[in-house]
Amino acid sequence: MRCRRCLAHDPAERKLRFDRNGQAAGSQRKSITMKRLAPLAEIAAQVGVSTATVSRALKRPDLVREETRVAIVSAARKAGYVGADEMLMGKSGKGVIGLVVPDIENPFFSVLTKSVLQELRRSGVSLIVADTNEESVDEGEIITTMLPRVDGVIVASSRLGDSEISELVTGKPVVLINRELQGVSSIVIDYSTGSRQAVEHLAALGHRHIAYAEGPSTSWSNTQRRKSFEAAMADLKLEAQIFGPYTPKFDGGVQAADIAVARGVTAIVAYNDLMAFGIMSRLASRGIRVPDQMSVVGFDDVPEASIWSPALSTVTVSIGASGRLAALALLRAIAGKDRDAGSRRIMSQLVVRGSTAGIGAADK
Repeated sequence: MRCRRCLAHDPAERKLRFDRNGQAAGSQRKSITMKRLAPLAEIAAQVGVSTATVSRALKRPDLVREETRVAIVSAARKAGYVGADEMLMGKSGKGVIGLVVPDIENPFFSVLTKSVLQELRRSGVSLIVADTNEESVDEGEIITTMLPRVDGVIVASSRLGDSEISELVTGKPVVLINRELQGVSSIVIDYSTGSRQAVEHLAALGHRHIAYAEGPSTSWSNTQRRKSFEAAMADLKLEAQIFGPYTPKFDGGVQAADIAVARGVTAIVAYNDLMAFGIMSRLASRGIRVPDQMSVVGFDDVPEASIWSPALSTVTVSIGASGRLAALALLRAIAGKDRDAGSRRIMSQLVVRGSTAGIGAADK
């Protein structure tokens, strides 16, 4: 076996250690290692740079231009270098991504955060999560503070205005979830199908007085859900009743329930499942039976929806897919690919459970 001094003198080549079977030995340094021996000259020739530049890109990426570094590391990955994916995370080599959510206590964002984290772990990337507590002022400050410390940011369900977001995303890569903005990659849920199915389902059960309880007025998702609800009601020649806006939490649903009773509606579609839970709880406290006397539909299909009593009929969306796709889109943008990939849409659909029924169903 050759001694360590006999290895190539190039600094990058010194990082290679092999046993008798040609496998990389157990060094735990965060330098790039190889599954098979590929001379730097091969990578240099492929990219069109010198071997010294290849060496610097692998050892000191901060000394190499971004586009050159990305090309070299991509070639190194094809040549068998293990760790090239981590090197693609930016010349800082930090491999850290930020995720900004409006309310981490909301099960929707808990599931979303977990799906982002699981996807990033596959690439050896760390995640920093920030909760804006539904405050647009806090959101802007958080993103501004976070950007210099990470390689890119995922912003979920932003409450900021379009111009405010545009001002923040002029530097590092940003991917939006449930928000569309020209020039920024985004993962959005198409609520039109699910909303239409919810209205048609309630109408088929005999309901004619159906209301929508709004979430935050600054929420893009709320606007899409309300518009889809109104369009579906208009197609059925039914008058849409709109309550709110309310905080997108349990307490917001409690408030909406009292308005629904006062207005004489027989079915209500809530902005999200948390509000739907609040509505059902308030109705129960007032002796109004769900679904016998009032039907309730939510949005999101959070894990608790199927075990609530009665189980909640809701418009389901693939929360996990939203998180995974956003993470992958940001990783590609950081690697210099698809910086502006436009919007990718995820479909929604109604899941019928025990919170909806015909009017006076228990008496029939």
